[in-house]
Amino acid sequence: MNITVKKTDKRFTGSDIFHYVVDIKNGSFPVIANRFSKAQKLKKFQEVRDWCIQTWGMSCEREHYLQLLGDEYDVNSHWCWHSEFYDTKIYLRSDKEANWFKLKWL
Repeated sequence: MNITVKKTDKRFTGSDIFHYVVDIKNGSFPVIANRFSKAQKLKKFQEVRDWCIQTWGMSCEREHYLQLLGDEYDVNSHWCWHSEFYDTKIYLRSDKEANWFKLKWL
C-alpha cells in the first residue's frame, strides 16, 4: 500500500484552499482491480481518515466543505476528504498539516 502526499494545483478542486492531497494506492504499478485490492485500499483510507479525525477533529466531504465555506457554518480548517467510487483522497490545508501527516504515515 503506497501513500503519497503531493502539492495540489489547478487540476484539484479546492486547490486554492487545500495545498496538499494525500493519495492511497494499492501499489507502485497498476494492478488489475479486484475486490480484495479495493477492500484493502478502502480499509487503509478509513484508517487514515480516522487518524485525521482524531488529530484535527471531524470534517466532511470536499464538495460539502466547499459549499459550506463562506456560509455561517463552521468548517474544519485543517482537512477534508474526497471519496468517489474507489477514488479516495485526503486534502490538507497547509505545510503544517502535511508535515504532521508525513511524520505519522511516511
